[in-house]
Amino acid sequence: MKSWNTVLPLSIALGTAVAIGPVHAADYKVGLTATYSGDFAAYGQSLRNGAELAFKTKAQQGLNISLDIVDDRGSPQEGVLVAQRLCSDPSVVAVLGYTFSSVALAAVPILDECSLPVIASAVTSPDLSGASAYFRRNVMTDAEQGRRMGSFAAKTLEARNIYVLYQQDDYGYGVSDAFSTAAEAGGATISGSEAYHLGENNFRTLLTKVKAEAPDTVFIGGFYAEAAKILEQAKQMGLNVQFLGTDGSLNPQLVALSKGAAEGMVVYGMFDPSIESDVSAGFVSAYRAAYKADPDVWAALGYDAASVVIATIAEQKKIAEVDREGLNAALSLVKDYPGVTGTIQFNDKGDREGQLFFFRVQNGIFEPVRTK
Repeated sequence: MKSWNTVLPLSIALGTAVAIGPVHAADYKVGLTATYSGDFAAYGQSLRNGAELAFKTKAQQGLNISLDIVDDRGSPQEGVLVAQRLCSDPSVVAVLGYTFSSVALAAVPILDECSLPVIASAVTSPDLSGASAYFRRNVMTDAEQGRRMGSFAAKTLEARNIYVLYQQDDYGYGVSDAFSTAAEAGGATISGSEAYHLGENNFRTLLTKVKAEAPDTVFIGGFYAEAAKILEQAKQMGLNVQFLGTDGSLNPQLVALSKGAAEGMVVYGMFDPSIESDVSAGFVSAYRAAYKADPDVWAALGYDAASVVIATIAEQKKIAEVDREGLNAALSLVKDYPGVTGTIQFNDKGDREGQLFFFRVQNGIFEPVRTK
């Protein structure tokens, strides 16, 4: 039985800004682990950019805290080693990041054993719901995002005959299954469904099957690298339909790798930089100044996760010495934190509700889909 050392009376909005002290001789560290190398490094780099920006721009006297950044290489085995390393450092009081659900699922039991609280920002597997009392995420699950996209496709885009393509893993199957169920409930027909493997390059045989069914819409439940190849080859084959994708395709690399074939594709995400609020306007401005680019959804979620942890540490330090158990207890009480992706709080399974935005690629840019 693990004891709770410090429980904060925290019904917070946690809006206080915090100042991060010099990175040397930090009193506290926050682990930031994601995939920073390989084909899907773009997700991890965006998370890192957002988290680092939060650490640079928050301001609160007397808080000396730094990031400990580790590449998990997208490998569950590496994720276990990273978790063990973070657990063994007593100055690490929380962990952020995670690009792949498989890596998080492998790491969570290790982090649970050492009472290390986690806020993940890019892992959406329903299997992570309630996986540990120390695990939370500020991104919605595959099931919820797929459901909302399926309903949007049928009811707003008026898709009637949809073919579903999905990467053959838990992410691809989960999001596509939820999409299909909601689309059918909205009046659409799913005319076919085919899986493909991560790293696959030739989709012509698969697309021949799709073309034979004459769908008006194709949903791709997968990441940007394969989606870009599917779009490019579909265009070469004359398959002119409405393509839909997931937040895994909401990345400028989709446009670059598809060689222009992504034009018109509709995807979704939990952040729209064109919708300004008092919170998001400052973030977008600071991000553009720091990185000379617009923030994507992963940068926004990374920023929010880091901001919540920084603010919670600052609040806990006012009452007692910061420790893992006390910080975890405080995070469970966070309510209506004003994040750039909307208000943040976590349910008893560590999940978050939120808003989903839809985007269409227009002139090589992800533009918001405006509905009546």
